[in-house]
Amino acid sequence: MCLRPLTAATTIGVLVALLVAPASALAHERRTIAGGKYEVVVGWDTEPAFVNERNAAGIRISKAGTNPAEPVTGAEQTLQLQIRQGAQTQQFPLRAVFGQPGYYVADIVPTRAGDYVWVFSGTLGADPINETFDSADGKFDAVTAANGIEFPIAAPDPDQVNAQLQAAEASTQRALTVAYIGVALGVLGCILAVLAWVTRPRHRTSVLSTRDAAVRRAPGAGL
Repeated sequence: MCLRPLTAATTIGVLVALLVAPASALAHERRTIAGGKYEVVVGWDTEPAFVNERNAAGIRISKAGTNPAEPVTGAEQTLQLQIRQGAQTQQFPLRAVFGQPGYYVADIVPTRAGDYVWVFSGTLGADPINETFDSADGKFDAVTAANGIEFPIAAPDPDQVNAQLQAAEASTQRALTVAYIGVALGVLGCILAVLAWVTRPRHRTSVLSTRDAAVRRAPGAGL
């Protein structure tokens, strides 16, 4: 009879371990904010995060010291997210995830590999919030290139494609510039040729015409 409770407890323990283990393996940063009033867990909604794959920046908010955790609702109306990658920054709206109270995401398709900085700002209740999370700290994942999992044909690297496009545009611009210069020189040459023809000397023709008239007027010059 004692084996049944023991077996049930063991089964429950195994199930809990299976449920908790994947969550603990995820790269998320946990932090207490607003003077210890709230506990947040921040990370990518789908991990690992790959370039050009739809994802979301996620934040889970609960009241600190509650067990089980008491979710904080309505934060999508008072919090906003700014994402920075390299020299580029953009504001993203947060939305509440249906069926998961206290969990909010900002949809994003990361288009460059590397570290990302997330800044949550606004208010929770009456408390001002301004919290920065950086994947460079190693507490949540950076974005990685997807060529290692693309099959059967790997998509070209966006940075390389961009560099090639810029090089092609620069080459086309140089060719157009040379063509414009050639056309301009051709037009200029035509104009100079016309001017040279119009302004050519005419005095020799005039002299010959005068002599011819004199000969014709001379006696015995013929009819």
